Amino acid sequence: MKDCAEFGAGMPSGGAPVFLVVEQDSLIADDIAGSLRSVCDCRVIHVRRPADILPCLVHETRLFAAILEMRVDQVLESGLDRMLSERGAAIILTVGEEDEDQARARGWGMLVRPFSEQMVRDVVCAVKQPQG
Repeated sequence: MKDCAEFGAGMPSGGAPVFLVVEQDSLIADDIAGSLRSVCDCRVIHVRRPADILPCLVHETRLFAAILEMRVDQVLESGLDRMLSERGAAIILTVGEEDEDQARARGWGMLVRPFSEQMVRDVVCAVKQPQG
């Protein structure tokens, strides 16, 4: 498992890693946030809809990862892949399991529902940040 220093690498001023969670269900979002915090001291930004992402990220120049309740085609059509990549975020999808091969081919993670705390930890530790 990555330690806190590894997660914080590349964050402004060596600060805590920042995760974006896009999830409609608040209970699921809370579970994801708790699992992330069990991996490392971090900040979690939760929004319910993709349309709410941009206003929440105005002052965020770096993200460690974005955990999205979206399918591959939704991410691509919305342009979120580019916006998140510019902030250094790895992308992890939580829906569209039938698109898992396509997601993995892009270097994205897949968190298949129902997921456990260990599954969240495993996917976060396995993702790679985009090069750029």
